[in-house]
Amino acid sequence: MGNIQKKSKQSGFSLIEVMVALVVSSFALLGMAAGQLQSLKYASNSFDYTLSLLQANNAVEQTWANLCDLQKGNIEFADVTPAAQFNKYTIDFANNFSSDNFRVGASWSDNRMTDNLANRVEIEASFPDVSGSC
Repeated sequence: MGNIQKKSKQSGFSLIEVMVALVVSSFALLGMAAGQLQSLKYASNSFDYTLSLLQANNAVEQTWANLCDLQKGNIEFADVTPAAQFNKYTIDFANNFSSDNFRVGASWSDNRMTDNLANRVEIEASFPDVSGSC
């Protein structure tokens, strides 16, 4: 038998293939990270929406104790719900208690959001007229 030379076949990946795979997977991971950050931004804004809705409902609920005086005009709504209790949420309202309905709005500032939508929630409250019975 003669000298038989074995040719060794390359098994595995070349350095260029590994580098290309790393670059492609890096872009994929960066895209996923950007998506995660955007998701956290929207989740935080949703949390602010929920809290502002609770604050607006809280402002409506605080009117029940003073409803008669409010409807007669003896006190102002700002006296019933001091603005300091709402922290970062701005509460505004229509101070018309002669009718059955009024609006309470709550807004907040979120500079991270770039969708140019209003960071605001409004609820409409309806109360019975009790000014004649108190």
